[in-house]
Amino acid sequence: MFAGNELQVETAVHAALKTMRGVERTQIAKFLIDPVVLYILAATSRRCLTVSEMAPVVNLPAATCYKIIYQMDKLGLVAFCGNGRNGGRGKAASYTSVLKEMHLEMKNSAIVLRVTWKNGTTDEFRKDLVPQTAEKCPFGDVGVVTDEADSAIFE
Repeated sequence: MFAGNELQVETAVHAALKTMRGVERTQIAKFLIDPVVLYILAATSRRCLTVSEMAPVVNLPAATCYKIIYQMDKLGLVAFCGNGRNGGRGKAASYTSVLKEMHLEMKNSAIVLRVTWKNGTTDEFRKDLVPQTAEKCPFGDVGVVTDEADSAIFE
């Protein structure tokens, strides 16, 4: 990779993270727990890929991959790296993940998602699980997530 291209990618990552700061945190958290989004973020974590290159890696049709990348770009989860090759048919947009590291923990009746972004900043998304009363839950002591908690995965 050329030094100029590395600077362009780093600048794009910072711009994407700035975009992400303007998005509601619950939207980001919901996207981050989607397995397909995680596959795309993992595939693009070390290098820029076009949708045509990432679609077979994540085992998706290119059209579906385009739709997901479009949403991820709008949320700031991927950064536009520039144009890459598109299988000999010209140039196509390439993207890289802005995610560096992610840890998911379940403890003390809570789900905690800790994310480190490529610029070194970290975010924590936490969702406390609220058990329903025993009369609503047929299993007595077993807690379930309420509809309210289910609709807002992380806050």
